[in-house]
Amino acid sequence: MKVLVNALSARKGGIVTYTRNLLGALESRGVDVVVSVPKEFDTPDRATVNRMEIAGYSPFRRFLWEQTAWRGIVKRHNPDILFSSANFGLLRSPVKQILLLREGGLFDPFYLANMTATQGIWHAFNRYFRRKLMLLSALSADHIITPTKAMSDMVANWEPSILEKCSVNPYGTINEMFAPSHRKRAWREDGTVRLLYVSVYYPHKVPNVICRAVQLLIDQGIDAHATITMSLAEFEEMNGSALDKAVVTDAYERGLITLGHHSYESLPDLYGSHDVFVFPSVSETFGHPMAEAMSSGLPTIVSDTPVNREICGDTALYFEPFSAKGLIEKIKILDQNLDLRDRNSEQGRLRALEKFGWNDHVDRLVETFENVANGRAEPGAPRAPVA
Repeated sequence: MKVLVNALSARKGGIVTYTRNLLGALESRGVDVVVSVPKEFDTPDRATVNRMEIAGYSPFRRFLWEQTAWRGIVKRHNPDILFSSANFGLLRSPVKQILLLREGGLFDPFYLANMTATQGIWHAFNRYFRRKLMLLSALSADHIITPTKAMSDMVANWEPSILEKCSVNPYGTINEMFAPSHRKRAWREDGTVRLLYVSVYYPHKVPNVICRAVQLLIDQGIDAHATITMSLAEFEEMNGSALDKAVVTDAYERGLITLGHHSYESLPDLYGSHDVFVFPSVSETFGHPMAEAMSSGLPTIVSDTPVNREICGDTALYFEPFSAKGLIEKIKILDQNLDLRDRNSEQGRLRALEKFGWNDHVDRLVETFENVANGRAEPGAPRAPVA
């Protein structure tokens, strides 16, 4: 089976890691695969990686390029399956196409109500354009995949017909890599409760919540410190980041937090050197770091959203979105309850093993490729939601 992957949006964040891991997994399964990525994509050059210079394209120019030049490239490759792995696909594709929808904010009513007011008119137009194109892409695709049922439900509120050809395939993490054996730190072994937030920056990630929570803990006599895998430079690139930039910069200058990116390979040790994983993001379609933290056996506290509930189930503690006070109350509950910490850790690891194995995700994906390529009547029946 010949597969062409459109990963031209893989510039930063989870999609970069996903694309690198997917390429290796498909090759190991004997799939004849080529992955098209932007020129700056961080991976060694190889025959299966096709780099393209599209940096700096405006949304409109990018749309025109994909529907014309990219269409010609697809025709020349003539794959059995075109896997468009980042929201946008060819309209009237010349080959069978599977579309992965992975950007939930454009359809998430909570995000739209709470995160868009400060982003300005241009961003409102851009959201409208992107949402319209995603829906057109979905309607044109032979099959649609979402990583959570909550994501498919959000999109279906805008276009109910997508459910007729949509399946849920949760992402996975490499559970062997994140095995709890990496986690050697005892709770507050140095007297400080150490919080970890793994993410790149977007306004809906609201890192200011963790900074404010650290200060509140210190004010209440609990020594605390947070590691946030973002850089101050990221805040310069985003509209709507003024509050985060101010709060994070202040916390960093006062030594309350540590900032900086970490390689994917270093993440197991990073999880293992902290007491609790905190995820204040208010809009996700999956949230890879939650699965990694659970796999690492790290107690987990996340904002209370449908996607986060679907991923973590009853293995995490939940707090009201945007509420630093709500977050520290959950941290104090963990601090005072060894049995709860142990249960959270053990159940999180089990949940990751049972529901979020990377190989399971790829096996389901390949099965969907084969179903669609072979023209079966039901190209991938919708899968049960993650309970």
